[in-house]
Amino acid sequence: MDQLYEEKISHLNDLINLSKIDGNEALNEVNFINSVADRLGISRVDLKQIREKKSDVEFTPAKDMYQLMMQYHRLIVLMGIDRIIALEEKELCVELGLKMNLKREAIEEIIDKAMDTPRHVISVDEIENIFHRHYKNN
Repeated sequence: MDQLYEEKISHLNDLINLSKIDGNEALNEVNFINSVADRLGISRVDLKQIREKKSDVEFTPAKDMYQLMMQYHRLIVLMGIDRIIALEEKELCVELGLKMNLKREAIEEIIDKAMDTPRHVISVDEIENIFHRHYKNN
């Protein structure tokens, strides 16, 4: 399996785990994950195998900072898509961000901003600005 495919599968697995963590996988969460899989070029057959845990998925974060930013944005969108953010969802987003080697301060700022908006969503531009501030010396 090539690295890019593994990154995509890993990201979809993270999204699926996030959607199920509160015990209620809503239809809009499923639809969002399906649309992400479509955009990433992952077949519904492969997505179904990930959902049903028929294949072992190793955590494989993106190597590219832009891709990491996009992946983290999708996690934040999914966390707030039902406009209810469970503590478990927030904790998993923090944990995944740390596993992606993101700075805790950036993670917390992104999540706090998302939670402060009525729809619990933060734009890609806002995430990009936060990343730029926290990573400008790297």
